[in-house]
Amino acid sequence: MSTSNTHSVSVHFLLPLRLTIGLAFLVSGQQKVAAGNWGAGYESRLYEFVVANLENAYSFYRPFLESVVMPNAGKFAVLVSWGELLVGVSVFLGLFTRFGAGIGIFMVLNYTFATGVGIWVPSLETLYVWALFTLMVCSAGRGFGADQLLRSRRRIRLFT
Repeated sequence: MSTSNTHSVSVHFLLPLRLTIGLAFLVSGQQKVAAGNWGAGYESRLYEFVVANLENAYSFYRPFLESVVMPNAGKFAVLVSWGELLVGVSVFLGLFTRFGAGIGIFMVLNYTFATGVGIWVPSLETLYVWALFTLMVCSAGRGFGADQLLRSRRRIRLFT
């Protein structure tokens, strides 16, 4: 069996993980966007979240929360809402999976920095980071995903 066949078979086993992680981001983002005003309706909840977790946030991240996120909570609410929604669509459909998973990792790491949760301790956030990392590194979208179609047409290789 050739190496390429082994790879194409192995990514198919990541389909349940890809669909589950994608659906989790999709539902979370959809709820925030549906809160109103294209995600800006989430502004007060985001601000309250930052205030409630400010004491626990990592010390290097706290100035960013205080001087950038809190004064611009409305803009960050839209970014978070649509970011989660688009990561969910990307990962669920297997469309630009590497890029979507990378953005998902960035979002989860920002969440852990804001809450003070350690990324090396067992937690749901750790699970998300490692699951997204696995999907990104293994090109999981090539297994029953849109990346498989894009890759077969040899048009887009960087993010597939």
